[in-house]
Amino acid sequence: MVEELEFNVVVSGLKFPESPIFDEEGNLWFVEIAGGNLSKWNGVKLERFKVYGTPNGAVMDKNGCIWFCDSARSEVRIFDPYYNKIETKCSFTDEGKRLSRPNDLIFDSVGNLLFSDHADGRIEAISNFYVLPKGDKYAKVISSGKLFANGLALRNNGDTLVYAETYNQQIWIADWDKGQLLLRNERHFAKAGTGPWGPDGLAFDEYENLFVAVFNEGRVNAYNKAGKLIRIIKVEGSRPTSCAFDPFEIMGLVVTEAEQGRIISYPTIGKGLKVYHG
Repeated sequence: MVEELEFNVVVSGLKFPESPIFDEEGNLWFVEIAGGNLSKWNGVKLERFKVYGTPNGAVMDKNGCIWFCDSARSEVRIFDPYYNKIETKCSFTDEGKRLSRPNDLIFDSVGNLLFSDHADGRIEAISNFYVLPKGDKYAKVISSGKLFANGLALRNNGDTLVYAETYNQQIWIADWDKGQLLLRNERHFAKAGTGPWGPDGLAFDEYENLFVAVFNEGRVNAYNKAGKLIRIIKVEGSRPTSCAFDPFEIMGLVVTEAEQGRIISYPTIGKGLKVYHG
């Protein structure tokens, strides 16, 4: 049964928004892929910061700086909002290969950065998932041979990684060995979407139910810890790109939607799992 829940429009008039994140002051940050912006909404005013590239996923570190994937520049970059300064953190692998089209990213529990690189792998399985070890500048492949690698999320105190393969309509799960920087026991978790698109951004609630933005299908799916589909939430607009839980427990589940260019929230959808800040 598809649920049509009451929602609030947080902000509109956006240019392909994705990756909602919150800073310590409660400001909502996100990327505008088509606008080339990192953007901040403080509840009243929208502020945009040009990055001169194509920002995709974004995550905030404990210092309030925003790490983001730039698919046009083939880099992982960092934005310091206090000094309005951008620098590159990673552009090559440990094998000397250039990154292709970095897409989404998260920190693990000890400060390593996990990210996807879709490499425009819509019809060829050429997409990878990477780890950028804490303090390093070269990325290491942790999973390969995917059709459009996309969103990532951690559960089980950061020891289990769940990640999306959009053009195969698959969500994968594996044990994350943060000491050896290895994924172990990679296996199928759930199917999301009917194609040709599929799962995009991911977020866990406090019970470790996984919420999945299903791109081009106008819905957010929720799966329990066993990978069983337990909820389908209708989204106005066909292109939800990402979702996140408001850590201040005001907005509930926040969803970026690209077709109508806005961010909406579902206040009745509870609380999120802890997100790591590097």
